[in-house]
Order: sequence, then structure tokens, then C-alpha cells
Amino acid sequence: MVRFRQVSLALASAVFALSVTGSALAQQTKAKPVSAKPASGETLRGIKSTTARKVILMPVSDKSGQGSALAEFATEVINQSVRNGGITTVAWFKVEKAIKGVPSDSNMNELIVAGKKLGSRYILRPVILKQSANSEARTKFAPSFGMLFGLGGPSVKTEVNSDAEVDVKVDIISTAEEDIIASKTFSGRSREVTKDRANRLDGITGMQVFSGGSTMDATKIAFYDTIDKIVEFMQDKTQ
Repeated sequence: MVRFRQVSLALASAVFALSVTGSALAQQTKAKPVSAKPASGETLRGIKSTTARKVILMPVSDKSGQGSALAEFATEVINQSVRNGGITTVAWFKVEKAIKGVPSDSNMNELIVAGKKLGSRYILRPVILKQSANSEARTKFAPSFGMLFGLGGPSVKTEVNSDAEVDVKVDIISTAEEDIIASKTFSGRSREVTKDRANRLDGITGMQVFSGGSTMDATKIAFYDTIDKIVEFMQDKTQ
């Protein structure tokens, strides 16, 4: 009986000691602050992807020497595509208004100062470096109903197929650092853009472009092939 009591007392003491130790550890764990995990999705310059930053979109300039209307078309497409991609932009007319009050001899310096004033973190500068288009006429002959009776000849149909390529260089300028922080050239080919895909891209003149068939239409289609890539590039570098 005495030995039994000794064993019971020993077990009780052990249980009490474990409970005290566990309580102390729990208090320490509760009191110790949990270290914050590094934010996921961080990109260039440590800017989180969940933070929206305003971007100034410069009108597309054409350095290809072709002197075409592609630049104006490209400006409209980029503007709508970027906005649809969830990037906050500053209206260009606001930028022009802000530039008028900026004393500077350099256009980019004026933009940087205006961008800071308007709360813009980045400036996007798109430039068309190259554009080329080729047309090929194909004539098709098909037998006509009158040929069965020796009347007339085959029907003749001529189709003109145009193919084009475009290179667009994009610079992203930080207004805070006053420097180019990212630059990339994107190449587009009209043959790689389907009609359905072009019509889905922002709803800007997709159907009209494909119904034309001219070399300029082919060049616009080639530009469509760069849009998704440009928007993804901006999302990665500016969010």
C-alpha cells in the first residue's frame, strides 16, 4: 500500500510539472509576435502587384520612316488595351495641360515633372521601329456552266493577300528615379493573328481591318500581334 501511494504521488508530480511547462510555453508562443511573411507577387523595385500605379501613355511615335497612319491607330489600341488590362492611366489631355506650366527645354524632362505633379509613377514610351508589308496577287480559274455548251470561258477571280511585320520598342520610365527602368522590343506578324483574336482585342476596328485586305490593314493586324505582350510587360513592370 505504501509503495502504491509513493508511485501515485510521483505520477501526480510529473503530470503537474508537464502542465506547468506546457502553460509557460503556450504563454511564450502567444506573447511572441509572428513575423510577417514576405509579400508575394512583388516585382520591379519591390512594388507589390496589388498596388495600382498610375501610368502616362505617350502617343506612339513612328521611327520606321514609312510615314504611315499606323502610329495613330497604334496609340488608340494601346490606350484601350492597357486600360482593359487593369492599369490605371492618366488622360493625355491632362498631361498636355500640366506640361504647359513646366519650364523645361526637354520633352521627357517636362513629362517627368508633369508626371510627378499628376501622381504618375511611370511613363510608357512606345516607338515603332520597323514596319514592312508585301502583297501577292493570286488568280484562280474555275469552270463556268456555259463551258459545258461551248459558251464562254472559265470564271476568273483574283485575290490579293497581304502580309506584314511590325517591331515596337517600349520604354518604361520611372518618374521617381527619372530614368528608364525597363525596355523591350516586341515583334508582330499578321499571319500569326486570327480574325477572331483580333476582334476580341478591345473591339477596335478588328472587323474593319480584316475586311480591307490592303497592306496597311495587314500592318495593323501585325501590330495586334504585339498588344498582349506589351500589356503583360507593363503589368509585370509597373504593378
